[in-house]
Amino acid sequence: MGDFMKKSNTKIIIATGISGSGSRKFCASYKKLRKKVKIYNTGDMILELAQNDPETPNIPKENLLNLNPNKLKHLRDKAFDIISDEINNHQNKYERIIIDTHAKFFWNDIYYNAFDWKHLNKIPVDLFLTIIDKPSVIRENQKKHKAGLSQDHDFRDLLLWQNNEVDTTAGWASKYGKPFYVLPSRQNFSIIDSLLESKFLIYFSMPMTDADSEANDMVTNFKKKLLNLGEDINYLPTPIIDPRHIDIEPNELIMENVDGKNFLFKKAKRTVDRHTVHRDLNWYIPKATHIIAYYPQGTEVSKGVTDECTRAFETGKYVYVVFHRDNKSPFMELAHNVFRNEEEFFKFFPEHIEEQIRKGERKNNLL
Repeated sequence: MGDFMKKSNTKIIIATGISGSGSRKFCASYKKLRKKVKIYNTGDMILELAQNDPETPNIPKENLLNLNPNKLKHLRDKAFDIISDEINNHQNKYERIIIDTHAKFFWNDIYYNAFDWKHLNKIPVDLFLTIIDKPSVIRENQKKHKAGLSQDHDFRDLLLWQNNEVDTTAGWASKYGKPFYVLPSRQNFSIIDSLLESKFLIYFSMPMTDADSEANDMVTNFKKKLLNLGEDINYLPTPIIDPRHIDIEPNELIMENVDGKNFLFKKAKRTVDRHTVHRDLNWYIPKATHIIAYYPQGTEVSKGVTDECTRAFETGKYVYVVFHRDNKSPFMELAHNVFRNEEEFFKFFPEHIEEQIRKGERKNNLL
């Protein structure tokens, strides 16, 4: 990939995300974990470059995307030229370089590319990420700024834009043969280091729709034990995708977003539900090596958990289920093992996880 070979052990990550998704905060939080991290925010760079003409007044941030497309392209080219030049000249200064950028803009009801292939060709990226969140959070984040207020995107707009962002970034990774992951904005930031080192990744499945606070506490405690296993192996928390990081939008909030109009509510509700299923089955699970389904004591068999386990099993993942009952569903046979309690599971899994993390280690020549 690129016009030059990488000359150092610096790992380069491109993180995309639509406006308000939390990608900026995610990258900044990761930077706190390591000393030698450089972050390039292309939006900030383009805005700064737009102010450098002494013959014209400054351009307000909320008006930046109103510029002529050729002008925007020129500014974007300059920003990426700066990034690629600095990567060439100063790689050894940093352990990690993160380019926080957009794949797509959705402005005045039109989708625009926020990239050019010639830019990506110059940057030897190791890992591609897209940071996502649920539409109510994204909308509230956008409303904090004049640009977001001017666009007034509804839930459906945001979900379609976010889907576009994921698909575009996935295309970049596919073209260059590099790893790509979709991560919730509340994800543990150390997962970047884990995914750079090994392909090992757990998708954590549990009943969510009818889970009460007691059941949720059981799930959280089980997850803490899982996270600690990774610390014992390579000093990093076990890499886990937890779907609870993006919870289900309540109907009341969806109705409020469409101003109480029933015919719009049905369409928005359908979009929210479909994107929830699409996210878990088609963004999270395909990138995982393992799925661990945990049923808290007293919970019933969940269709969502069953569908996730079946999808994982039929796509070559390891599937393990913790189910606190003897009368298990025959569909649970689509798993590598069903454990009757946590003790059984944690007696088995530590040795397995260490073996799988080692097996999944990425070779230096692939990154």
